[in-house]
Amino acid sequence: MKGKELVHKVLDYLGRETMDTEERRLLTMSLGPSVSQEELDAFLKDWDIEKVPIHSVILLASLMKIHPELSFPDSVLPRLKGVLNFCRFQSLKLFSHFSRIAGALNRRNIPFVILKGGAMKVYRPEFPRWMGDVDILVKEKDFHAAETVAEELGYSPFRCSHSTDLRIAGTDESVVDLHRFIQMHTGEERPFNDDLFRRAGKERMFSSDGLLPCREDMVFISLVNLYKNLSERTSAGSVLNSFFDLHYLLGLQGGFDWGIVRENAARTRSEIQVWMAAAFVSSLLPGLFPEGFLSDRIDDRAAEAHCLRLMYKREVLSPMRAEIGEFNLAKAFREIRPLAPYVGRRAKFFFLKRIPGLKAKMKILRDKGFLVNEE
Repeated sequence: MKGKELVHKVLDYLGRETMDTEERRLLTMSLGPSVSQEELDAFLKDWDIEKVPIHSVILLASLMKIHPELSFPDSVLPRLKGVLNFCRFQSLKLFSHFSRIAGALNRRNIPFVILKGGAMKVYRPEFPRWMGDVDILVKEKDFHAAETVAEELGYSPFRCSHSTDLRIAGTDESVVDLHRFIQMHTGEERPFNDDLFRRAGKERMFSSDGLLPCREDMVFISLVNLYKNLSERTSAGSVLNSFFDLHYLLGLQGGFDWGIVRENAARTRSEIQVWMAAAFVSSLLPGLFPEGFLSDRIDDRAAEAHCLRLMYKREVLSPMRAEIGEFNLAKAFREIRPLAPYVGRRAKFFFLKRIPGLKAKMKILRDKGFLVNEE
């Protein structure tokens, strides 16, 4: 099987694994060219709003926001309004913490760019969205000073290579994710920082002054983040957010420079990730991206190798990482967690993460019987 054929087979698998049939139908009704009252009524006839996960209810709430001309039955309105209020209060809570940290950064003259869902709330404040935290990026030279600012306000840092989770003291609840760069697992992420700051516009946001990425950089970040969510098996809600974000950003009036997106992908060596994420979106919402977007930069051999890495990470490493949790020995001691199994599982994860060569990865995937190995 040729590499690009394998990509489309993997994308079909990811689509079925990420969204069920009803969620795909809701998505296409929300973002497709048109939807009728009869189509909505037929869908809701056999759809039990009390039995579906919250991201499915948010999908229906999004449809209601996008198509105010549609009528929704009384049987679903209380749950829809409840979920909208839940998202609103969650956002208010997160942005109250964001405002404290952002205000302190303003007073220290530390510029920041708001990213991802937080940026979309600036672009599109009234649209419903579930958010786990607010992501911001500071310049690398300001990173440790920004950490200190947050710690002085009482937030507890949990550090990773690319960012620090700022958590409410005494809890595991993250409210702001402070980035030194946007992780893409390419080793070439940092060159994007200067371009992102240079193109971002000054904006008053949630009682603070910050920088908002341009549309082109927002689209690039959304595609990179979508690829990460697919490979790491994060929530379906995060994947669905990418569809709504991209549909909105690419539908705004005014010129859009695809050359910036291509340049970002080339400079960060993330072309294949961006191409696969765009192809995944196009499989459900055709027409958002230019014909042949980035395909001229991808050869079959690279596509095949990347598919194997993606599926290995998604189906082998990510479930193991979810099981063993974050690497936090201090927390393990506090909870009197048995350290031998904890460290042993970590060692196994570390080994599997670094298995050299694609043959070993292919064998593990073949043994697990995943679709990627079917010929």
